[in-house]
Amino acid sequence: MNRHLLSKFWLILFFICLLPETHAQITSINQQGITIEALFDSLTNQTAIDIAYDVSAIPSDSAVNVNFQNKHALQIVQEVLRNCQVDITYLNGQIIISKQLPAPQKPQHIVLTGTVLDQSDGNALPLVNISVIDKPLGSITNSIGQFEFKLPHSYAGQQLAFSFLGYNTTFLAIPKEDSIIDIRLTPTSVRLDEIEVTYKDPQTIVEQLRTHHRNNYFDAQTVLEGFFRESIKQDESYVQVSEAIIEIIKPNYYNPSNLERVKFIKGRKKNDLRSMDFIDFKLEGGPFQFSRIDIARYQDFYLEDKQLYKYTYDGIAILNDEIVYKIKFRPINDDGDLLYNGTLFIHSESFALVRSEFKLTNKALKTSGKTLIRKASRKIKVKPLAATYYIDYRYWENKWILNRIKGEIVIRINDKNQKVNSVFTATTELLISDCTINEKYKLRPSELYKSKYVLADQIKETDEEFWKDYNIIRPDEELEKVFKQTKVVSK
Repeated sequence: MNRHLLSKFWLILFFICLLPETHAQITSINQQGITIEALFDSLTNQTAIDIAYDVSAIPSDSAVNVNFQNKHALQIVQEVLRNCQVDITYLNGQIIISKQLPAPQKPQHIVLTGTVLDQSDGNALPLVNISVIDKPLGSITNSIGQFEFKLPHSYAGQQLAFSFLGYNTTFLAIPKEDSIIDIRLTPTSVRLDEIEVTYKDPQTIVEQLRTHHRNNYFDAQTVLEGFFRESIKQDESYVQVSEAIIEIIKPNYYNPSNLERVKFIKGRKKNDLRSMDFIDFKLEGGPFQFSRIDIARYQDFYLEDKQLYKYTYDGIAILNDEIVYKIKFRPINDDGDLLYNGTLFIHSESFALVRSEFKLTNKALKTSGKTLIRKASRKIKVKPLAATYYIDYRYWENKWILNRIKGEIVIRINDKNQKVNSVFTATTELLISDCTINEKYKLRPSELYKSKYVLADQIKETDEEFWKDYNIIRPDEELEKVFKQTKVVSK
């Protein structure tokens, strides 16, 4: 047999061997109400093609009507499963059906984490302002100088500012991807030949604060998005932590008779009631009360119609590389009413209130028990020890907007029946992470967060996917340990 005939022989033999298999893969089937599982078994019996599938990927017990004539088994499977989210491959005489993997999604945010330190001594700096220049988005460092800031990808390349009272502002170009960064702030030194450091009349500065009020704050309604946290310590141990994303409808700053409205978005909490179940009490505060702590809007401590305080000049400070006046205030008549001592930080050029620190006077503390504590489970002896607050504002769209509020209440509770004598420290923090101007936005009555609500009671179960997209105040190391040790529930 010559070479040409030998080649032709092997080619004919190849097709003879192939034809029966190819023919076996073609089939016809006409069935009404057959389950997908039974259909696959029938196809395997008729074609000798094995069909392997993930039982969780297809409704194998669902009934279908099929009528196919002279079709390849793969075509039949593809047609029957055309509406299922599956991947179908054909390999070595086997049909493989698997779950369709979701396409990899591009991260929604750039996540920046790090620590802000003092350049001179390396100490961590708490409550450092972090903001994007000309944007309403902001965050802060926690009590040990750490931060986590989520930014839209479109913000890459824009300037991030780190500012703190008494330090030069440091700027950083926002990177294009997640980064860990350490920032060191340099203490400010004021050159005496550039600024006249002389006594200023505090009453005149306060009058300028009132006069420039309309120029410094919005005359339109703003919608604030904020992160809210309440934590309670019994002596040195955390016994409750609640967190929430809230929305605050902030009316204009010219008519304080229109009050803020709050909407509860999502929350989560962590409880360890081994200590708290002996003494059940609720503190005043929460999102409803904190939404209305706005010294600039209500002109607390410097309202012209109510001369409750006297002022003293306390020099200057540097904030955002600009000069602010420090004006101390204390009650004219400390009669035991809810009055405060504190400091107003007033911008030297715009005369806007940019920061305030204040606390209840000692006389006010003695009569503040019923005001600070909403309810207790039984008669217990309560002694308030301290009530301190902090509030500041940031610059946006040529106006000053609310940035953050922090309050801390310290009380001693004595219950002889339960043999409990403990100091409870309740810390409340509100960080405004975003702001929009929207005159038309309203809340339905059913959406309003009521004054009687207690945050921890409003939180039911966790939605972890939701929390991934929000800026929060990063917990310090001690609080992070509490989070890991206790269960999380949320709404």
